[in-house]
Amino acid sequence: MWTAASVLVLLFALPLLTTTQQCDNANPCQFTGGDAYTKTAEVTSSNGVLTQTVTVDISDVTIEWLTTKRRTYNGGIPGPTFRLKAGDNLALTLVNNLGPQPVGEHNEYRDPNSTNIHTHGLHISPMEPQDYVFLEVGPGETYNYNFQLNENQNAGTFWYHGHHHGSAFFQVASGMAGLLIVEDEWSSMSAELAAISCPTNCDKEVPMLLGKFLDYNEGEDSFAEVQNDIGDPFRLDDTVTTSEGVTLSAYLTDQQTGVSAYMVNGQVRPVITMQPGEIRRFRMVNAGPRDQLLLTITGCEITILAYDGVYVGTPYSQDFIFIPTGGRCDAAVRCATAGTYELRSGNNITHEPSLGETDIYGGVIATIEVTGAAMSMSFPTATPAKPSYLDDLRTVEDSAIGGRYVVELGPDPYLNRERFTNATYYRYNFDVDTIQEWIFTNTDEDDGHPLHLHVTHFQVISYNSYPGPINGEVGGGVGAGDAFAYYDLNGNLCDQQHKDFYPDTVNPSITVDTTYLGHDTNDRNLAGYARLGEYRDVLLIPPLASVTVRFKAADYIGPYVLHCHILNHEDQGMMMVTYSAPAGQASQSPWESSGGHNPGTCSSTDVYPNILQNTIAAGNKHAVSNGWLTTLVLTVASINFF
Repeated sequence: MWTAASVLVLLFALPLLTTTQQCDNANPCQFTGGDAYTKTAEVTSSNGVLTQTVTVDISDVTIEWLTTKRRTYNGGIPGPTFRLKAGDNLALTLVNNLGPQPVGEHNEYRDPNSTNIHTHGLHISPMEPQDYVFLEVGPGETYNYNFQLNENQNAGTFWYHGHHHGSAFFQVASGMAGLLIVEDEWSSMSAELAAISCPTNCDKEVPMLLGKFLDYNEGEDSFAEVQNDIGDPFRLDDTVTTSEGVTLSAYLTDQQTGVSAYMVNGQVRPVITMQPGEIRRFRMVNAGPRDQLLLTITGCEITILAYDGVYVGTPYSQDFIFIPTGGRCDAAVRCATAGTYELRSGNNITHEPSLGETDIYGGVIATIEVTGAAMSMSFPTATPAKPSYLDDLRTVEDSAIGGRYVVELGPDPYLNRERFTNATYYRYNFDVDTIQEWIFTNTDEDDGHPLHLHVTHFQVISYNSYPGPINGEVGGGVGAGDAFAYYDLNGNLCDQQHKDFYPDTVNPSITVDTTYLGHDTNDRNLAGYARLGEYRDVLLIPPLASVTVRFKAADYIGPYVLHCHILNHEDQGMMMVTYSAPAGQASQSPWESSGGHNPGTCSSTDVYPNILQNTIAAGNKHAVSNGWLTTLVLTVASINFF
């Protein structure tokens, strides 16, 4: 018989039973986080050489209570951190111990067991045996990479990850990624920067590889969904939970009980301990593979030092940090008073005009516990000099521009109006050691795309008025599938379309939503914009935007790959290849049509921005061969230089 006393005892006991419950695959629960922050295992070059073996295999990975089989580097997630210096040699043996795999289709999720390694952000050769991302290391194969860092390689925060087309999203989401840090020379840094940096003050560095490696309840294109699409046999469908009465997969993917969380070095919401007034250097990589991060630390100070491994000209204070997927940020962080603070990501209506409806991760990334004796430290006010291939190109004369090109994004997975074809289908080529001026445009009316360029960084020159076109879905019809067409900003059908255009399915006009026009005049201190003059290798191109960038195609011949770094978009075809040729040997017109239609335009009479300046008289081999173009007037409408 239940007595009042026994009921009271039970009520007091229930919280104790709840808090001591042992969660595991059969008894799942929410992830709690709260472990002390730890760095990943680090290996450092010696006498100019770092020799490493990275083995890809199926490993049991435990995240708090959840044990799951993942494809890993050296048995864990993420992989080891490589610390190098400019001019070093990274001799890396990639061993693929994965087994046979199902046959997949081009520009779909496929080849879960084929891989390679991309050294993201390094100024490095794109040819074998270095950063050639079209290399395929198949199941059971081994490849010896020999990454020779440039003697003038800029110090900064970089990373490496699998880049096999078709499985890049899947492998990065599995945890196949790692930090790669090129250290500063001590003599190149100010005293304040050296005080928070290796080689003498490594304890002040907080390297963070941030990735959504717990990604189960986000529906389409979540890790769980892609596991199924790609034919991964190591899903969680076969474990029936004792406490919930459903499979573990059903529990994790349920919108109420499931979880999708960004991790820090493989940890869920770790605790970073600092002292009041202490300044730490946060080296942050957004490994994605899909979401952007809009980070804040309410109550603490943030000073921006670098984006994408390139120092800003002068460090500056900012109350947010925006990192698109694939991007990086080095920030000096100080919390003046004792307490508990959160490194949190989330959308903010203030920044929406620059971001549109681009996916922003929402949630706590880490906790900062500030305790102990107060310290007195100063933020850096100067940064090291940049190498010559990162010179300021904002004021170069037109005559110094060695080639111009337009890269048009949208809708996903289309880049310059078609999907990826193959490694040697070059959409444009240009002479090595020339200054290039490219315009990045986005035809999507709602979503931004983070565009990544391999081999080198580019400098952001201007945000321009956007003249169109805009992409829109069209009606059904035989063979239409996910048919779309390009329209002008008034909603009228363009005569310049795309490779997969079905003329029998189109609507002659649509209603256009121009909510996110105006990037040339918007407040420049919004998250979706880079500060003019800064260098990036990943740049969010906002919806209905036009952005001018410049770069020196210095040192290296070979394929310059461009792709959207939302890696599911890249796997499905949002990637293309351009080529840096030996000096004087570039022969291909910069106007490369897609199915007879011209990217960057709506009408056949539209000006292709700045393209007519590519003349043989200007000393390059890229003169436009389309005769009717020679009558067009050169304009880029309403360019704003802020």
